[in-house]
Amino acid sequence: MGKVLGLKSFLMGDPALDGGMGLTLTEVFGATVKGSATLTATEATTEEIEIEELDTIYDELTTKAPVWTLKASTYNISATTMQKLFGGTIIGTAPALTWKAPIGGAVLNVYQSVTAESRSGIKFNFVKMKLSGVPTIAFDKAKLGQLDFTLKMLAPDKAATPAMEIVFV
Repeated sequence: MGKVLGLKSFLMGDPALDGGMGLTLTEVFGATVKGSATLTATEATTEEIEIEELDTIYDELTTKAPVWTLKASTYNISATTMQKLFGGTIIGTAPALTWKAPIGGAVLNVYQSVTAESRSGIKFNFVKMKLSGVPTIAFDKAKLGQLDFTLKMLAPDKAATPAMEIVFV
């Protein structure tokens, strides 16, 4: 029996050239806000089919598969994380870096292979996810600013490849 206990890491990287699971995944965010990491799925959408001869449902068709979503927040607000989530450019030399937003407010579409590993060693591998983010920055001396990010599972580009797998230890 596998037990999911806490978060060890979120590793991300570009999907493989053939559309399969990315081979080079690295920690992008880190400093995950305690209690913010969740993996959820919606229920499949169905359509009930009725017929005149019966008072009960004749059949039920699935019209939309469940949507798997991984959400978390990070305290790691840096030029690198801003660029990963929102695009734009980074100028300067570390540690004095400046992030500049995309000109014209262009929205960045980021597709990543993702591995979320629990502290108990269970790995949740996703071949292709769409990454988006929202800054939540409170100018409050009792709170840290954070970036909230969402990853939605998409169909892999590689044929006959499952979109996700869970590796139990």
